Amino acid sequence: MKKLILLITVSLISISISAQNQDTEYDYYQSELADFKINEILHYPISNLTNNEIINNLKVKVNSDLNTLSSILLNYKFSEQFHLKAKEQSRLQMKMMEIADSFYEQKKLIFLEYAGGISPTYGIKEDMFKDKKVIILRMGGTCIIDEIAYNEKRMYSIFNERMKKNIQNY
Repeated sequence: MKKLILLITVSLISISISAQNQDTEYDYYQSELADFKINEILHYPISNLTNNEIINNLKVKVNSDLNTLSSILLNYKFSEQFHLKAKEQSRLQMKMMEIADSFYEQKKLIFLEYAGGISPTYGIKEDMFKDKKVIILRMGGTCIIDEIAYNEKRMYSIFNERMKKNIQNY
């Protein structure tokens, strides 16, 4: 009888451990998939963006084509470190609006979310806005709001407001 109880107990523990491993693997898969999808959107190149002398000089200064969400976000976020002038920062903001317009025209309805705090969230969430399905990129963040985090949140806001305006107007 003792052997039977021991055998049942070992079997139950074994099944429990196996189920936990499968849950962990699935969670890891979901995390990797979200990471892939976010990076795909962030690094998606947009063609036909407006260029001018300020942007052309800025492209050389930061060594970037400035044609993806990630390139605009990165360079604006660290604008103080690059010693970007107000005109250059303003042009990056305008580029962010152009990128939002381009995503809207391609039917890619996206919002960027700063999910800072003690446990920031990084991933993708679907939601509805004005009866349209939108994808929210939860971009993580930090609980410390310094100049870099402020710049990041500002660019998210510029992008989101432009996307909202596009969705509401059409």
